[in-house]
Amino acid sequence: MTLSSLVTRALSEAGLADVAERLLAGQLPHEGDIARLQQADTLALAALADAVRERSCGERVRVMASDVARRSRDVVRVSPDVMRVDGPTGEEALREVALARLTTPQDQHVGVGIEELGLELAQVALTFGADTLWTDLDARRTLPLLDGPAARRQELAGLIARSGRRVEWVDALPPRMEQRS
Repeated sequence: MTLSSLVTRALSEAGLADVAERLLAGQLPHEGDIARLQQADTLALAALADAVRERSCGERVRVMASDVARRSRDVVRVSPDVMRVDGPTGEEALREVALARLTTPQDQHVGVGIEELGLELAQVALTFGADTLWTDLDARRTLPLLDGPAARRQELAGLIARSGRRVEWVDALPPRMEQRS
């Protein structure tokens, strides 16, 4: 992904052009870079995280069952507790997602839980560097007239497709991707 001139200028004005260049080359940030990224403008941070996400996994969004995400070794799970009254704001949660993407090796995935963030914020997290969503794929919370699990998958697939990305369902992990307890 090529950064737009607006994003390039914003990163340059924030003194982050060198950091962006390293991250887009597949390197991890230096310790000093992380402090600089934490101070960056939210939208510039999001654009950089999304560019790094696109470089590492393209337009694919993995959707996993919650139990599969817990067992996966290749998913960094970002779980800001936004549902708590004293929890982070939506912007703080999204910044956490972006920083996770920018500090995670590109062969790993960054994911958020739909039930933990809410569907709308989880969808926005996809533009802040997340490439994996997890949820209860067997949700029974849909209308009884609908086939709950199939309706849930259809809803998620539609949301992802309308964002210009493609869904990849991960219902089970290959043995090498399971965490060892």
